[in-house]
Amino acid sequence: MPSASAAAPASPPPIRQGTRTGVVLGVEAGSTLVEAVVASVEGEVIGRGRSALANPTALPIADVVAHLSDAVTQALGTVAPASVAGVVVGAAGILRYSRGPSAEALAKTWVDAGLTCPVSVVADPVTAFAAGTPRRSGSVLIAGVGSIAARVEGEEVTARIDGNGWLVGDDGSGFWIGRQAVRAVFAALDGRGEQTLLAPAVLATVTGDDMVPQSTEDQIAALRDAVYDGPPIALAALAPLVSAAATAGDRVAQRIVDRAVSLLMSTATALTGDNPDEPLVLAGSLLTAPGPIGAEVQRRLAEHHGGTPLIAAPGAVGAAWLAARVLEPGIDAGVHARLAGRAGTGAE
Repeated sequence: MPSASAAAPASPPPIRQGTRTGVVLGVEAGSTLVEAVVASVEGEVIGRGRSALANPTALPIADVVAHLSDAVTQALGTVAPASVAGVVVGAAGILRYSRGPSAEALAKTWVDAGLTCPVSVVADPVTAFAAGTPRRSGSVLIAGVGSIAARVEGEEVTARIDGNGWLVGDDGSGFWIGRQAVRAVFAALDGRGEQTLLAPAVLATVTGDDMVPQSTEDQIAALRDAVYDGPPIALAALAPLVSAAATAGDRVAQRIVDRAVSLLMSTATALTGDNPDEPLVLAGSLLTAPGPIGAEVQRRLAEHHGGTPLIAAPGAVGAAWLAARVLEPGIDAGVHARLAGRAGTGAE
């Protein structure tokens, strides 16, 4: 499942320009959850919503629609849907959003929600980039369940590195790390590899703390069954265990962390230059949450890029900013800072 898609299909219908009293809706339909933000064009967040994932490459379209509707309804709260003047949706698996029955079902979603304005759907790297900077062009490195580096210009992805999905790509991603953790535990249990703190942590996570078998043979069987009984992408949930074990001094976990950092750096530097005037945004849980991977990638990219990378807010914030920017073409960067909760921090 790709972590992010290629550039959006040809130009969506434009959001009609409104006034400073306009309300916008930003939605991030990602690989792990849906987030929605309703905000004024002055940058005041009015409502938020959250639901389960809405990637149409991973779920039936009926489930995608249900999750999107749930998050949007939560975010709207008491806001009249007809008062929303602009909507931008950042979507993983964007091509599935734009063709055939999926496009029809998703178009009906917005109508059923009571929205009367045009809805613009863009690739998730576009909203991730916009969640980190008010600038219109630059680069973004995303590392969460999947991984991708993308060049963004306006509302288009103009170049990308990786983002090829868990089966053949997404190097250094949460899935990649989780898979390496499971492989290391199998090796530790059957004698091929070094003992590691990951073994008890992974076994407890996949079987439940009170259900870890006593014998090594049964532990191997339980781990194997848990891996193959669930969706492959679920291995991404094990990535935090690797970071925790590495922080605790585990050598096996540290080697996985080091390799993940190297892979993510290769992905990023294959795309980005060393111009410090060009914004470089980091997004995704591996890069924005505290931990050894994000810290080391930030440090290395600062050296390579010649400037400090920007840390993205949630993608729904970026989507709301894009919607507000179309409504008010002359909008200032202070609105972006308020949307991202950074007003007065100098983070922009």
